[in-house]
Amino acid sequence: MLSRLTSRIQSFGRAAAVRESAYYAIGLIATRAVSLLMLPVNTHFLSVSEYGRLEVLLALADVGAVVFGLALPTTLSRFVGTAETWEKRREVCAHIFAVAILTSAVLAAAGFAAAGEIAKLLPGNPNVTEVRILVVTLSMEGLLGVGLTWLRIRGAAATFFTLSMVRAVLFASLSATLLVSGFGLAGVLGAGAIATVVQGVAVAVIVLRETGVRVRGIDWWPLTLFSGPLLVSALAMFALGSLDRWFLADAVGTAELGVYGVAVRIGIMTAVLLQPFHMWWFPKRFIVLYEPHGVARSAHVVGLGLVIIMAAAVAVSLGGPLVIQLLTPAAYHPAIYLIPWIALIYAVQEVASLLELGSFLRRDGFVPLATNAFGAAVVLVLYWLLIPPYGVSGAIAATLIAQLARTVVIHLVSQYYVRLPYDFGRLSLVAAVAAATTAASFALLPGFWVFLGGLVALPATVAVAYGLRLLSPYRPPPGEAGPVLARPPA
Repeated sequence: MLSRLTSRIQSFGRAAAVRESAYYAIGLIATRAVSLLMLPVNTHFLSVSEYGRLEVLLALADVGAVVFGLALPTTLSRFVGTAETWEKRREVCAHIFAVAILTSAVLAAAGFAAAGEIAKLLPGNPNVTEVRILVVTLSMEGLLGVGLTWLRIRGAAATFFTLSMVRAVLFASLSATLLVSGFGLAGVLGAGAIATVVQGVAVAVIVLRETGVRVRGIDWWPLTLFSGPLLVSALAMFALGSLDRWFLADAVGTAELGVYGVAVRIGIMTAVLLQPFHMWWFPKRFIVLYEPHGVARSAHVVGLGLVIIMAAAVAVSLGGPLVIQLLTPAAYHPAIYLIPWIALIYAVQEVASLLELGSFLRRDGFVPLATNAFGAAVVLVLYWLLIPPYGVSGAIAATLIAQLARTVVIHLVSQYYVRLPYDFGRLSLVAAVAAATTAASFALLPGFWVFLGGLVALPATVAVAYGLRLLSPYRPPPGEAGPVLARPPA
């Protein structure tokens, strides 16, 4: 009787996970489809040079998102994971949401005041108005990060989907309207600000209804001890993710940077395709880790995520060139040959994100800070050495080398804190098939037709993973209660 009940509970849990991931997948496909439809609009109304200037501003948005977000989404996941009841978890969310509101208000005021000086420091000559529009967008970052993470924690995938779609459609419609009306780059930025504020207000209303907001009783020291190093760590990740745009703007100019930016817009789809899995797994990973068989199940789930990354990299590498040729003017077509390398960079980055679970088990966030600072130091040295003589190729090589080095360090450190039994033998076979079939497609097929290689490479990658039973759900040994990892102090 007990075994049947346990089986039903596990089946229900798997069904819920599939349902949530389906919502996230449909939402991401829909929002990215909207974004993809905007690519020909943007490249038609913005010159290559203007698109390069947009890349400079988006790099500022990346670092601003880190500052405004204050690592609060990861902090929420971690502290909710150590709380044993939903009443305590709601209290944690109420406290962290209060922190997000307070800090967003302070940082927004500072950003508006310093917009002129920030504009002077950036390459590409952005103006004060453009920087201030970005500050409006960024002011919602902390609220959205905490609110959307809370929705994912409690499995409200349908609500998450609806909010994401409203933002995407609103941004696309406003952006297209403002571009047609002649507002140019400022119109794109303004559309993003309006859509973000609308989503931020909606998320805030939902969270306030469910958990409220509590300033009194916030235990500031544990929050600061955990999120503070993560904030600095995320700033280090900015060096690995977007800082190359600022180096390139000075080294090759905004026109070549615009071509690179289009390639990045396609290559980043490697990370995007993992997001449904990411959104389901990351908020719950600390909860699962401390359940019976949590260590073994966590390793199995991470292995599944690694297979998804490999398949995503194959799909983007071979499908991206076709997208570029069909949707952008000829001036952007040199981006075709950059896409596989950028897809590989994002694949390595996402591998590191899956392997870093053990890094977050300490009471502070200094381990992620150390590993990301290591990666940032490596990439800064390589940017300085490789970008001036080699331009975009140097930037890609520098980022890939640094990401690989960072991933190795993250894995070794994380395994020190909790040893997860990853099946790297079988995963390596899948990676070999993915790499070989992708390389063969580029070697044997002309540029426009390289997507046909995906009709072989992608099914072959998935088939090997399936045959090696890497895609099967985790099943604990029968008749065992299962070991339980001791929870760290809250």
